[in-house]
Amino acid sequence: MFLDDKLYQHVINRKIESTDDFKAMINELYRMCENHFKPNLHVGMSFKQGTVEMDRVFNSWDLFIKRLIKDNYFLIDILSKPETSFKSAFMHNEALKEIYLKGK
Repeated sequence: MFLDDKLYQHVINRKIESTDDFKAMINELYRMCENHFKPNLHVGMSFKQGTVEMDRVFNSWDLFIKRLIKDNYFLIDILSKPETSFKSAFMHNEALKEIYLKGK
């Protein structure tokens, strides 16, 4: 299953009854993204290769959000905000951001 499908299924099947549930779901989505790309990174790979891997994850997030928009998911207003995206969370870490930008 592709990452965007995994993220979508997780959101659709997740019960949200409180703001804590929503926060937990966002963290679970971020963890799913991390678990997807980490095995693909290895010692000796170029910054460019790493950036390509990360771009794939960022694109999967965008596809997942587009699918939720299409389905008119009830919390899409919050999930579709740029500051909620996995890319935003990833780039918030200065060390990761620097490594990512070296590959651009």
